[in-house]
Amino acid sequence: MLRGRPREFDREKALTEAMLLFWRKGFHATSLRDLGEALDIRMPSLYAAFGSKEALYVEAVDLYMRVTRTLLWQHLENGEPARAAIRALLLATAKELTNDEAHPGGCMVTFATTDEDMPADVVTAIRQAREAWLDIIRERLQVAMKEGELPDSTDVNGLSRFYFSMVQSIGIQAHDGVPYPELETIVDIAMSAWPGSPATSAAPKKSRAA
Repeated sequence: MLRGRPREFDREKALTEAMLLFWRKGFHATSLRDLGEALDIRMPSLYAAFGSKEALYVEAVDLYMRVTRTLLWQHLENGEPARAAIRALLLATAKELTNDEAHPGGCMVTFATTDEDMPADVVTAIRQAREAWLDIIRERLQVAMKEGELPDSTDVNGLSRFYFSMVQSIGIQAHDGVPYPELETIVDIAMSAWPGSPATSAAPKKSRAA
């Protein structure tokens, strides 16, 4: 009796499933058994395809970066003025990183820990991902200052870290179920810190003498 042809292994699909699982549970809480069930493959096949759990996680982080670049970070690369682009990034973070059927809520890289008990390759991947995001913001703001969208006195590094911290914070709050209108208010407040905006350029009022 002829046997049916073996099912072809879709590596990209398996990597996507692994990314979603790591995103949902984190590195340590995701067991090899969890991965085998999610990817629908046996352990020997998993090792043959990805090498190890650590190597699979590193690939999953790389895929996550590519996915979020399309969902979020493309707002900084579409030619909009810098202030509008940063605002669009923050609003997209609030919208896209909520829990839904397509993916877990929150940011996989923000929630990932870099504790001492984490494998070195995993820690490196997480830190490099965070630095890559920060670099995207920093590069956009450097261009903005050269083109006159920001004052020459702007601390670009500090401003970049501020808005990156807002991306992380909004991602956490979106994961926790904070409604979008409230996140939108947070975005508006964050944008009031933009150099040269009325909130930052207004002189402090002097108190009246008693």
